Amino acid sequence: MYTSTNLLYNSATDVPMTRSDLSTLRTPDPLGARHAPYPFASFADDTVAAIKDAGYLVDDEHFVVTKDGNRLFGLLKVVPNFDRLHNAPQSDMARHLNHDLLVGLRGAHDQRFSRGLLIGSKVLVCSNLCFHGDLGNWKSKQTTNISDRLPALISQAVAGLDNARRTLGESFMRLNETPLDRSHGDEILANVYRNKGLSASQLGRALDEWGTSSVGEHTAGGRNAWWLLNAATEALKPTGSNVSHLDTEYRSKIVYKNICRAIAA
Repeated sequence: MYTSTNLLYNSATDVPMTRSDLSTLRTPDPLGARHAPYPFASFADDTVAAIKDAGYLVDDEHFVVTKDGNRLFGLLKVVPNFDRLHNAPQSDMARHLNHDLLVGLRGAHDQRFSRGLLIGSKVLVCSNLCFHGDLGNWKSKQTTNISDRLPALISQAVAGLDNARRTLGESFMRLNETPLDRSHGDEILANVYRNKGLSASQLGRALDEWGTSSVGEHTAGGRNAWWLLNAATEALKPTGSNVSHLDTEYRSKIVYKNICRAIAA
């Protein structure tokens, strides 16, 4: 199955924490007249509450805090709650193709950066300040009255989950409805390789996956572009300890764009 790219990077000195652990952290005094630190635990809890109110569930969550306790980074895997979701897809296939989404968050008591949220199928959150999502982002300075403003702003940002879900769902449905024969898929993968979406070894693995039935078990009616995307995604999975996850993220974008472009031609 094609899955979200979960990228939460932290240094060796950062401290992994659960959401409940965040409540044990001290919120520092303001650094100036307009600075208003907001507890990390409240930020995380408000985000999860907004996600649930929007008709989604948090399937997995990860948080790290810098050693000095001044910066928070988090990544949440979000899945649709079809019993509560507005405009939920009705068919089994449409629900199957409803892709899980990611919400990234960060905050800094030391004013190094604003409070921020990201939404996407691919989200990159690094404690070296790299912060990127492919479907939307939001940020707010930690100034006076942030405790009054932040919950509403979080809800507004999380409301973007529905548009993101529909955008991805429609795209994946098109892939699933586009038949491809073996040779055409081989050509597309070769072109992905030429565009640096796959390394030589990854191309070999992708061709092997495309040529077998393992990644096609969730498709109906034979080979299609969805099957091809899954084959390429499977080939991108890290196979060693020295794999660059940033490189994997970069290549996954090229793979997706090239396959979509090929079937639209």
